Amino acid sequence: MEANGSQIDGDLRGRRPEVILAAELLLLLALAFVASYLLHPGGASIREGVLLGSLALAGIAAQLAARRSSRLVQPIWWLVPVVCMFWIGGEGGRLLIGLLDSSADKQWLLSGVFTLAAYSLLLLAALRVLAGSSAIVWALGLFDAAVVAVALCAPWLELLVLPRLGGAGGAALLPQLLVPVLAGVVLVAASLAVYAAPVKTSWLYVLLTAIAAGFAGDLLAARHLLAGGGTAAALSGWELRALLIIAAAACIGGTVIPRERRLLELGMARLAVVIVAYAAALAYAAFAFERGKQLSGFTVASAISALLMLRLLTHALERHRHSEQLERALHEQEQLAVMDSLTGLYNRRFLDAELQLELDRGGRSQEPVGILLCDLDHFKRINDRYGHLVGDSVLREVARRLLGAVRNGDLVARYGGEEFVVLLPGGNKELLKEIGERCRRALEEAPFYVPGGRGEIVTISIGGACWPEDASSTRGLLEAADSALYWAKEQGRNLIRVSELGVDRAMRTSEYATTPYRVPKYEMGMPGEPDGSFATEVAAPLGECTFRAERMERWAELVARSLGLDDQAQRRCALATRFHDVGKSALPESILIKHGPLTEVEWELVREHPERGATLVELVPKLESVAPIIREHHERFDGRGYPYGKSKDEISTEARIVFCCDAWDAMRRQRSYAPAMTVGEARAELLAGRGTQFDPDVAMAFLMFDEADLGEAERVLATPV
Repeated sequence: MEANGSQIDGDLRGRRPEVILAAELLLLLALAFVASYLLHPGGASIREGVLLGSLALAGIAAQLAARRSSRLVQPIWWLVPVVCMFWIGGEGGRLLIGLLDSSADKQWLLSGVFTLAAYSLLLLAALRVLAGSSAIVWALGLFDAAVVAVALCAPWLELLVLPRLGGAGGAALLPQLLVPVLAGVVLVAASLAVYAAPVKTSWLYVLLTAIAAGFAGDLLAARHLLAGGGTAAALSGWELRALLIIAAAACIGGTVIPRERRLLELGMARLAVVIVAYAAALAYAAFAFERGKQLSGFTVASAISALLMLRLLTHALERHRHSEQLERALHEQEQLAVMDSLTGLYNRRFLDAELQLELDRGGRSQEPVGILLCDLDHFKRINDRYGHLVGDSVLREVARRLLGAVRNGDLVARYGGEEFVVLLPGGNKELLKEIGERCRRALEEAPFYVPGGRGEIVTISIGGACWPEDASSTRGLLEAADSALYWAKEQGRNLIRVSELGVDRAMRTSEYATTPYRVPKYEMGMPGEPDGSFATEVAAPLGECTFRAERMERWAELVARSLGLDDQAQRRCALATRFHDVGKSALPESILIKHGPLTEVEWELVREHPERGATLVELVPKLESVAPIIREHHERFDGRGYPYGKSKDEISTEARIVFCCDAWDAMRRQRSYAPAMTVGEARAELLAGRGTQFDPDVAMAFLMFDEADLGEAERVLATPV
């Protein structure tokens, strides 16, 4: 945060000459406009000339602002010069016609047409911010604008304009007299657009004030046309609008503050505006009926009711579209929860659940259950020689061949990077050997084609085990199959070996006991090979990763216990610590392996992972209570976290504990962008973040324990006082 602040200060220091120049220019224009009253009190030619110059400078300032603004707001600043050109065209055309012809009707007709065009562009820009690119949301925005326009237009025309239009000069003045209505609609839409902005920055509010000043000038011009008098007040409002546009352009690059929680969501704010406009229009319709103007009242009531019905229908279509998108997203999340995105096979999570079901079913039917643990031989050589894209293609082809080699009722899952598991219901030792040999031959019998037209022979080593002969539990069955796989590797690879009790016991007490587990790479939420930014985590032995995860779970449970949380809350803390980053599985691989800082768009995707993780966890009935904790585990105590910006007691105690554990684990691990901190450095960071990042009570409770001796802490807490 300090780095961001110093960067902003540096930007302002680098732009100080531009800011000073803009301030001097604003002062000179304001003095010139005031001096025009002294030089020629009764005439408006000098003031109109100053106004034209101010509008021209406002367009130039907007162009300069567009060049140094971010891509998200560049379209707004490129639109402002076009709008200024329309205003210049209207005002300049009015002056020119005034010099050639004294007819006021023609002057104000041209001015009104150009000004209506300018405000139409501003309205489209505001709706673009509110509606995005969705046609349904665009239609909803247009109906909202129409409701506000009817509410403003009906009393304006009926009570003020039409009774005086004939005496004022006729229908040629009508475009200029309609300008305040459109300007009012633009002001409402622009206010909602500023309200919808995710950040608070000075230039947005200055630009909104410029629109308000122009709206005031348009009202004063209408008063001049309807009631007579001079145009000095109207010109003052338009001049202020031009000066504020220049000021807004000068504010580009200033401090940007993340918006705090709004009182109302944007949709509710828009609905409130529509309801107020609808009530105002109906009130005018009732007023018209009372005055005996049934036609006017009926027209307004019918128009506003029809617009409201269309809005409701459009909103229903939007909700239906959102429902369909949500259903698709949930279906995709369900698929992601059980499917491997690369190969299309089932993943390890689904395999674990299905294996337990098969063992339960086998216990009732007294039928055996077999598994084959398959590992590609020398697969790293493929990745090193041809690259990971070719390696991914080979993995997909391996998955296809394995599916073709097994029976219809068998399940094939991706167990890790280049490891696969085949689950065989009713699979005895003979069937394991038969299916395993078919899988081995499926890979050996035909080469895998790689770039350049070459064919690579890829072989596979397979270890098999059978329940209940080799093990009595799912974990034991996997360990027995892994022992057999290790045996196949030791005997020369490209072999199928089935676990035998004597071999199994020997392996468990000899060299296999010292063999590190392999990390299922996608289980860590990381990309395929250990050469990205998470290389140290992917390449670590499973024992180390499991130890670290279990340690943080125990630590979270201890902190919850020391804070007085009940047993269920302690269990929720442990489970949330285990699954808190499951949402990262939905992030693009390019973000997970990226070296260096993330872009703003990439950060937006990263900020979505707590919500995605909570959605995934909610799919598991036994973990539903953990989902809210995962959803909040990146919220900060000071309200500057994500995804919702909650603060203090708005965040559950369990989520505050998980956030502290996650921060400690991140600081103590080696990362591509930062070395691992020492225990002392990590403790200092936690202490420095009390009251800002971390709940002070949680941080102090967390620091009560030593990561090297959690067992002693458990014994102390378990001792009755």
